[in-house]
Amino acid sequence: MTAEHHRTLAMQAIYRINTWKKCWPVWEVELDKRSASFSNPKLVHDLGSHLREVFFATNTGARGQADLSGGGAGWECLVTWYLNLILSGTNAVAVRQSKAVMPETLLDATTIRYGTHQTNTESDVCVIVYPADFKFPAPDAKFMFDLNDQVEKRIGDIELGIIQCKTNWNDNAQIPMLWDMVYRASFGSETNIHIGKRGYNVKHLKRFSYSFVTVPSQKDSLKKKSIPNSSTQMAVKRVSGLSGGNYWGMPTKSGVALSVSEIFDSNFSNAFKVNVRASVGNAIVNKLGMFSP
Repeated sequence: MTAEHHRTLAMQAIYRINTWKKCWPVWEVELDKRSASFSNPKLVHDLGSHLREVFFATNTGARGQADLSGGGAGWECLVTWYLNLILSGTNAVAVRQSKAVMPETLLDATTIRYGTHQTNTESDVCVIVYPADFKFPAPDAKFMFDLNDQVEKRIGDIELGIIQCKTNWNDNAQIPMLWDMVYRASFGSETNIHIGKRGYNVKHLKRFSYSFVTVPSQKDSLKKKSIPNSSTQMAVKRVSGLSGGNYWGMPTKSGVALSVSEIFDSNFSNAFKVNVRASVGNAIVNKLGMFSP
């Protein structure tokens, strides 16, 4: 058994979202022409540097971006799709946080409790890296129940990356900064703040990271509210120290943000038996994961 059934469930959850149904016919055309119909490993990997262009392809002018792309929901879906495309054939899966497709144990581990109040981070997307020898259950109706059973047994061998996706950078950069600080902190009993529940905590994982991935939706100019373009800007400083890094749907700009295509080497390298592009090439040739017809 492999991770592909879990990937299938994660993507089926996205395919049911109305935002995805409206946007995918347009996005698919843009993605197809930028990747040689998903046949060129380099171009497929480099899609991460063009996700902003793809995302805005649904902005026709007649209808606003919020109408067609569903704002944040559309961006989360597109990022999750891209992550699973590159992770095809590996033991890593990207999911939008949901009890239907996220193992309960990992939801418990990322829960924050303040007094009697419990909450989860605005994670948006989670990438789970299973160990190479992980025993995936049979792809039947009990799959998620049985998967969680295995996760409970192997939590110390599992890596988890939380990815907060936002369309706007300037207005949201402080949110991932604060959540990352919370997950990295050690709270004394006097604070009444606890990370995790039912005996599970992110510190029990093999590796945990927190990242920010933005479009960004601001205009590419030097005007106020434009795309952050300098390491000295507050919006950049706020996410510069995230444990998992700061990314956007454009080419890497040193000191500002990395292309989303760099997130695999940064946070999920253990998912790959070979380098990222070779892995994508193998998935294409062998029709694995998202490359299967």
